Amino acid sequence: MRRAASVRLAFGPWRARASLWLAFAALLVVAPLCFPSNAALTVMTQMGTAAILALSFNLLLGSTGLLSFCHATYAGVGAYAGVWCMNGIGLHAWPVSMAVVPLAGGLAAGLAGATLGYVTTRRAGMTFAMITLGVAELVWVVAAMVPAWFGGERGIPTDRTLGAPWLGVTFATQREVYGLVAMWLFFCTAAMYGVTRTPLGFLARAVRDNAGRVAFLGQSPAAVRYRMQIIAAAFAGVAGALGALNFELVSADAFSLERSGTVLVFTVLGGTAYFAGPMLGAVLGVFVTVVLATITRAWQLYLGLAFLAVVRFAPGGVAGLVALHVRAWRAGLVRALWLPYSVLGMGLLLFAGGLTAIVEMTYASRLADSAGPWTAGSAHGLPGLAMWACAAAAAAVGLAVLVRGWRRLRMAATRAGMAGMAASAGMVGMAGMAEMAEMAEMREMTEMTR
Repeated sequence: MRRAASVRLAFGPWRARASLWLAFAALLVVAPLCFPSNAALTVMTQMGTAAILALSFNLLLGSTGLLSFCHATYAGVGAYAGVWCMNGIGLHAWPVSMAVVPLAGGLAAGLAGATLGYVTTRRAGMTFAMITLGVAELVWVVAAMVPAWFGGERGIPTDRTLGAPWLGVTFATQREVYGLVAMWLFFCTAAMYGVTRTPLGFLARAVRDNAGRVAFLGQSPAAVRYRMQIIAAAFAGVAGALGALNFELVSADAFSLERSGTVLVFTVLGGTAYFAGPMLGAVLGVFVTVVLATITRAWQLYLGLAFLAVVRFAPGGVAGLVALHVRAWRAGLVRALWLPYSVLGMGLLLFAGGLTAIVEMTYASRLADSAGPWTAGSAHGLPGLAMWACAAAAAAVGLAVLVRGWRRLRMAATRAGMAGMAASAGMVGMAGMAEMAEMAEMREMTEMTR
């Protein structure tokens, strides 16, 4: 009986993980059925490539504690390798499917990571960040100075339909391209999750927390960082090659610092402490940069404000907020927290609405835009004084309600914790949970090394 109970306990987490992976695969399959238009498929394809890139970046930032500003460099190497491979397949009529092009991008980026990472991973912290910043600038300038290889500002075009059919698929339609990206997304996600569960993944987190202790145990922190850099660069190359296959064009802008900054924003927005956090951040970030950009010209301001809000009020990112509320739901605390959440949501709605109105009216006044809804009924097509007053009042009242609601929510969470909720489920228990998880992983790593 005891043996049967232990077997059930051992297989319980595996069943939960298997169900999550099956749900992830089902989501990838159902998504194009729910949104069958070419525009939606294009956006979801970009979300898939951005998710792979953000996950690979989190192998450095979240797992190893390395802030890299040249991660887009490896994605650019993979993109150019993919374009050159596709052009070679089309020129020589090789019987090779375009489905293997991301593999070439991953190999090229992995080689670049092994070359550049040998220099960059000698140090950690701010030194590593500054070295990668210099490397990114260097590669970007070199790519712009050699247009014969990199195409300059016009880039290098390609044609993804020139390869041999793969199971009858020629990637002539956006649905077929989405299917390829979804397949690579699932494979890369599973592979990167596997990396985090290997002894190298445990060592990387140990190096992030205390490199001196790892060195005292006989492991080289620089060697661990170097290996993680190669792996992260290879997956970034896969994402770059998939992006090149999707757009059929690559330019020197693929190496720009803006790309690396975008990946950083997406990863932090989703949450670096959770494996699925960068994927959530990539989905939200691509939605903002693609969909919201067609609605307003202030989308970059909104994305920056959201990034600041997450860093200041939710360091765990979107994934941390989701995990926190899942624990509250399991603990049966929804009934105790629904009233503070209602006040908080009302204040957030008022503040966001007033702030949005102020931003849009500012843009309308600055650009003399008389086509938007913010200038209706005002003289000379500019917002009137009444609209400015209403927007400012809504923002002020919303901010006051938001502050009061936040305080009431913290008080309610504290009272609920005293009533029987574990401290790790409170509003300030996320750091403690992360620390407990890291301590468990350190113990597991110690047992494996023995």
